[in-house]
Amino acid sequence: SILWGTLSTVTLLLLLIGSSIVLYKYKVLGNSVLFDPVTPTISVFLNFIAIFGINFFKESKQKRYIEGAFGQYLSPHIIEIIKNDPSKLALGGQEKEITAFFSDIAGFSTISEQLKPQELVHLLNEYLTDMCNIIAKHDGTVDKFEGDAIISFWGAPLEEKEHAKLACYTTIEMQERLLELNKKWKSEKWHSLIYNMTMRIGLCSGPAVVGNMGSETRMDYTMMGDTVNLAARLEGANKFYGTHSMISDSTYEQAKDYIDARELDTIRVAGRQTSVVVYELLSKKGETSGAMADGLNDYFKGLDLYKKREFSEAISKFKKVLKGIPGDSPSQTYIERCREFIENPPDKDWDGIYRFTSK
Repeated sequence: SILWGTLSTVTLLLLLIGSSIVLYKYKVLGNSVLFDPVTPTISVFLNFIAIFGINFFKESKQKRYIEGAFGQYLSPHIIEIIKNDPSKLALGGQEKEITAFFSDIAGFSTISEQLKPQELVHLLNEYLTDMCNIIAKHDGTVDKFEGDAIISFWGAPLEEKEHAKLACYTTIEMQERLLELNKKWKSEKWHSLIYNMTMRIGLCSGPAVVGNMGSETRMDYTMMGDTVNLAARLEGANKFYGTHSMISDSTYEQAKDYIDARELDTIRVAGRQTSVVVYELLSKKGETSGAMADGLNDYFKGLDLYKKREFSEAISKFKKVLKGIPGDSPSQTYIERCREFIENPPDKDWDGIYRFTSK
C-alpha cells in the first residue's frame, strides 16, 4: 500500500542521512578525504518521491477501477471496504453461498399501456430508485434490471454470514415502501392501476457461481446456478398462491430467528427434479399482528389436515381463516385444491408435492 511504501522509504532515508552525518565527521578508511552527505541524500529523496508517486498512481487507478466497475450495483459501504482492501475482491467465477433475489411488478405490461412514455420512465425511475436504496441499505449487490424487474443478491463479492436475513429484511422493507408509494401516487391522481401496484419477490439461498461473466468486450458481475434459477421460479410462483413474497426452505432455515413466515406448500417447479418447501415471508420477527396473527393458528391446522388427506376437515379450518382474513389467497387455494381431491382422491402413494407444469 501507499502507507507501507512511504514508511519503508522514509526509514531508509533517515538511516542514510544518519550514516552520512556520522561519516562526515570521520575520515573514511584512514584517508583524509571526507564523505559528502549531500549527494546521496538528494538521491534517496528523489527516489522516495518517485516511489511514492508510482504507488499513489497504481492505488488510485485500482480504486477508480473498483468504483467504476462496481459502484453502480454495490452499496457505498461495501465499495469503501473493497477500496481499502482490494484483496477481498476476487474476480472471475467463484462458488459462493448467497441469497438470490428476483422481483417483478405484477401486471406491468397492462400498467405500461396506460402511460405515456415519459410518464412510464418517471414512474419506473422513482420505483427503482427507492427499491435499490433499500437494497443498498442492507449491502445487497444489484445484478441487473430487466424492465421493471430487479435481480440482486447477498453474499458476494464480500462474504456475508447473514445474507438470508438481509435479503428477507430488504424484501419486507421493499413491500412496505411500495405501499407508501401507492398512497403517494393515489394522492397525485395516477391511474388506479398505478396506485394499486403489487410486487412479487422470490428468494432462495444456497451455492452459486458469482463473478465477471460475458464476452471479451462486455462483462457483467453476475450469478449463475440452481439457486438463482429457483429464486426466479419462486418469484413467478407467487401468482399461484396470491402472495407477494415467497422464500425457499433454505432461506427460511437461515433467517427463521429474524422473520415471521408461514409455510405455503411443498412444490416441484417445471424443469426441476427435486422438491422444495416454500414459505410466505410476512414480516420481521414478532411484527405480525392483527387478523393475520390470529388466523395463522387455524391456517397451520388446516395445512396439517391437508397433508394427512383429511380434506373436509382442512376446508373447515381454511374457511375459519377466511372469516378473520377475508380474501386470504393461500387459504382459498387450499380450499379449491381440497375440493378437487374430495372429488378425485389422490393415489395412495401421494407425497403431498404440488407439481407446476408451467413457469
